[in-house]
Amino acid sequence: MHNSKLLQYLSRFSNKEMKIFQDFVHSPYFNKHQKTKELIDYIIAAKQLSSPELQLENVFQKIFPGQKYQEQLLRTIMSYLIKLIYKYYAQAATQNSDHSQSIPLLEKALHDGQEKMFKQQSDRWEKSKANSKNKDANSLLEASKFYRLQDNFDIHYGKRSTGIFLEKSLTTFDSYYLSEKLRLTCEMLARKQVTGQNYDFPLLNEIIAYLENEGKHFENISEVWIYYLIFKMIHSDDDNFYFQLKKRLKVDAPFFSSQESRDLYTHALNFCISKLNFGNTSFKKETFELYQQMLEFGLLHRDNILPQWDYTNIVKLGCDLQESEWTKKFIFDQKEYLSVADRENTFTYNLAAYHLAQKEYDQSHELIQKVEFTESYYNLLTRILMLKIYFETKDWTTLEYYLDAFRLYILRNRKLGEQRRKSVMKFIKHTRNLAKLKERSSTFSKNEITKKLDELFFKIKNDENVLNSSWLISMLKH
Repeated sequence: MHNSKLLQYLSRFSNKEMKIFQDFVHSPYFNKHQKTKELIDYIIAAKQLSSPELQLENVFQKIFPGQKYQEQLLRTIMSYLIKLIYKYYAQAATQNSDHSQSIPLLEKALHDGQEKMFKQQSDRWEKSKANSKNKDANSLLEASKFYRLQDNFDIHYGKRSTGIFLEKSLTTFDSYYLSEKLRLTCEMLARKQVTGQNYDFPLLNEIIAYLENEGKHFENISEVWIYYLIFKMIHSDDDNFYFQLKKRLKVDAPFFSSQESRDLYTHALNFCISKLNFGNTSFKKETFELYQQMLEFGLLHRDNILPQWDYTNIVKLGCDLQESEWTKKFIFDQKEYLSVADRENTFTYNLAAYHLAQKEYDQSHELIQKVEFTESYYNLLTRILMLKIYFETKDWTTLEYYLDAFRLYILRNRKLGEQRRKSVMKFIKHTRNLAKLKERSSTFSKNEITKKLDELFFKIKNDENVLNSSWLISMLKH
């Protein structure tokens, strides 16, 4: 039973959710099957899903005492319980939102001729809608359904109808359609940039032309306009649309669901990263500010965990932008939100990177020696940080040995992709050439060393995909 789908599903429940689900199974409204009640009770009594008590034979004897073991019979009961999990999730989804229950309730009241109930629930929905600031496509679809029901109500009870509700239903549905059409289009465009997959976009040109013609109206409908800005930003690669989007996100993102808000910011982040990849360093500040906004809105943490890559990216940006006080506070304040498995190594690495940025080489060197990453990319970052320490402290002899060892590590490491391998090898080559120039600088005249550094600068600038090229260029100037 330990590897069963049933226990896999139940393993995702918190203790509180498990108790609620147990009550759900025992509710005669949702379940009248006695054996499923006994099964969930026995599973919960075992306390741990890995308990030996949950072996199939043991469970069978508990549920069917005295009977000969029949595995298929027990699996049938397990299957019934899985179906109850599905029902529980569906019920929980509707209970978590008054709006999600409103439309089915209004439909039932209208169907059963409950005029008074319909009016009461209709008033309740309108008041709730007026007080709600939710901005997503689903709220538009719900509003369209609501207006359609209002129109049906007027016709059913013989009221003189101007058709205003029918018109509202149509225009609101139009907004829903445009929002979803653009959202999916933006997702497809983003995926195309990564995978190269080609997609068809029927009616897209007509939709964009329509939105541009009716811009003043749709600018006030965030569910549509934000995705229009994202589309224009991705499709035209125009910085102006990015800055318009950033401004709108600051105001409107909190009113979307957390997941959708996170997706909206991801589009903006991807745009900034693409600019950085093409050498537009002004977008470092933009990327940093987007991360800060996401932190402010609680969009980076998932299940109270901050992904280690987001943590590391934010620290690097903060160091590059010399946001020293903010970055140091972030490193310590956010440590507790890193996953337990990666916490100490991630924290120590980033604190070492912070001290390196502050030119506090002894502290950085001491910390980096404590990092023990097994993940290949973090191992790579750790080695690069150590290399930078040797370079910036002008320990040329140690650096030379380290560059040789680093090069050998890259050649032998099969976990690195070919593109990244080439990028690192270029970084090692240019670091070695720069180190030799710096070490021998006293043997050249001022004009000679300036000329050689200029030549190396143009080689780095014109060499595509050089890892840490901005650091190399900054070292050229020191």
